[in-house]
Amino acid sequence: MSSILDRSPLLVSRRQARQLAAWAKGTGYDRPALCRISKQGKYAYYSNRFIAIRWDVSGLDVPDDSWIDLQPGYSDGKNAKPDVLTNMAEWAKTVGPTSSWDLLDTERWRKPDGLDYPDVAHLFTRAWTGYAQVSFNAELLGGVILAVMPEDSIRFMMAPSVGGDGATTHAWWVMSDDERVAGLIVPMRLALGGPEHPDEVGLPKPYEAKEGDK
Repeated sequence: MSSILDRSPLLVSRRQARQLAAWAKGTGYDRPALCRISKQGKYAYYSNRFIAIRWDVSGLDVPDDSWIDLQPGYSDGKNAKPDVLTNMAEWAKTVGPTSSWDLLDTERWRKPDGLDYPDVAHLFTRAWTGYAQVSFNAELLGGVILAVMPEDSIRFMMAPSVGGDGATTHAWWVMSDDERVAGLIVPMRLALGGPEHPDEVGLPKPYEAKEGDK
């Protein structure tokens, strides 16, 4: 049975939609799987290989692999109307700044078309690791925070995901307060430091206890 939370609207703001559309445009439209939001089980996902966003769409009554287009439409006719119902990129160009797109609205979703979507579901699993220094692309991290969090939020939570050979190669979660939306971001490769601590270039030296310290 769906909870009250599951039945309440799951809104994407115009600003968030424009960020998703910009990411899709940045991947190149020759890769259609990276230009859509796809429903997989109880979640919907967007990924461009460097980041991923997950929405909890429990209670959404559409088949798996249903999708929302993030690729702007092309029209040869001057009088042709843009698809603002199932194309989020077109919708975001036409609506006002306070408008929102409800991901739980079944009319917003296109029917499955047989395109295989990247498997990112398994990455949204918390890793049990110790703290380690990581480096993020500030523009990508800001975009993920925008896509996941309400625009009036002043804090966000991060945690490492499973996968990778070390703490600096794990993707990292960004989680909304109500846990309905989650994001992933892959750390940047750090420049090499010294031979004993190759990933610590630019960081302060670790504390070293001196003789006589208690």
